[in-house]
Amino acid sequence: MVSIARKRFSGLAYLLSPAGGTSGSRTRDVTIKAIRLYRRDRWRYSLARRRRFVDRIPLDRPIFFLGVQGGGETIIGRCLRRSSVVVSMSGDSGHWTGIDELGVVRNRMARLPSSLWGCKYRTDVEHPLFGPNHNSVYACDALLPFYRRAAADADEGDGARFRRLLREHIAVYAGDPRHARFFDKTHTNTLKLPLLAAYLRGCEPFFVLVARNPYSWCYRAVRRKRPFHRFALAPEHELRLAAEHWSNTYRIALEEAAPIPNLTVVRFEDFVADPEATVRSLCTFVGLEFEPAMVPRPGDRFPFATLPDDRKWYPLFSDPWLAKVTDAEAAIVASECEPLASELGYDRTGRSTGDGMLLAAHGELLDHPGHERPADDPPHAPEHHPSAPAR
Repeated sequence: MVSIARKRFSGLAYLLSPAGGTSGSRTRDVTIKAIRLYRRDRWRYSLARRRRFVDRIPLDRPIFFLGVQGGGETIIGRCLRRSSVVVSMSGDSGHWTGIDELGVVRNRMARLPSSLWGCKYRTDVEHPLFGPNHNSVYACDALLPFYRRAAADADEGDGARFRRLLREHIAVYAGDPRHARFFDKTHTNTLKLPLLAAYLRGCEPFFVLVARNPYSWCYRAVRRKRPFHRFALAPEHELRLAAEHWSNTYRIALEEAAPIPNLTVVRFEDFVADPEATVRSLCTFVGLEFEPAMVPRPGDRFPFATLPDDRKWYPLFSDPWLAKVTDAEAAIVASECEPLASELGYDRTGRSTGDGMLLAAHGELLDHPGHERPADDPPHAPEHHPSAPAR
């Protein structure tokens, strides 16, 4: 009873909190949040997820976005979520601004194997410096052992629970469960590629690793996506932890990408420079039909249940952080993130310094002008799956 009361109080506190900004109307703000909670948690109460046909729903080529928080995965992922066949934990293409991270919502965490939890509410991780919120540091050296997982860590019971959870969301949220594609961007999955591949063997999952300039990202992370520290740290210490996190995240993902099919890398900066080309290439890669509405355009309207301070669509903004980085801060980032940053085409100025050769070496390079897919490496053909009865 105490747990139920606490959850209800937490939901009420969220509805009345200033989180998410304000539209200028308290009634509208509360209504928006209430609808968001309903859309997110409709899965909990829907009878559709309990029906026998759920286990026969095709888990067809689920799509996982990987990277660091604040790396651009949200806006690029929203482009794909506007596809009529894509569903996330918040709904279908009509609800493309809802949360899309299974691993950071407590009622989903209760169903997920703990090995697939995200970086929030981690009361199971005891550390003298870090509290239960590990934003922007879960891949730092000190926390990495708690998050990184290998194929050898796979447990078939956990894998079955995970696949069942994905199918339940398709059953609840997809208009046609037989032809739906599930989307998720739990960031900590970036450190668990071999485990995800093991759990989804036969489902042909697709992985999109989104990269962002570390000189800009680290500066932003210590100001916008800070973790919970048990005591105050010197600014240079916080920055170094963020740089460790960025470096470990992309180093590990690229190292482990080699044996994993259907993985590509896209730089956030390339998306900002040419969003349509990036989205078209992503659609080709993951096997979605390109739709013009998937590209941010003037006149696009957010779904009603979008938080008032949400600006992650149109217009696209140039990087506001890079010019603020001092020489001392850049030196700290370089000490942790080089040479990987340069190999990914990044430097402190924001200019592209590489031609993507590292990306091509470690994963399948997202096609852009000047980047050609090898002739003997065609896009993967969709796998045929048995159909399931409609709801």
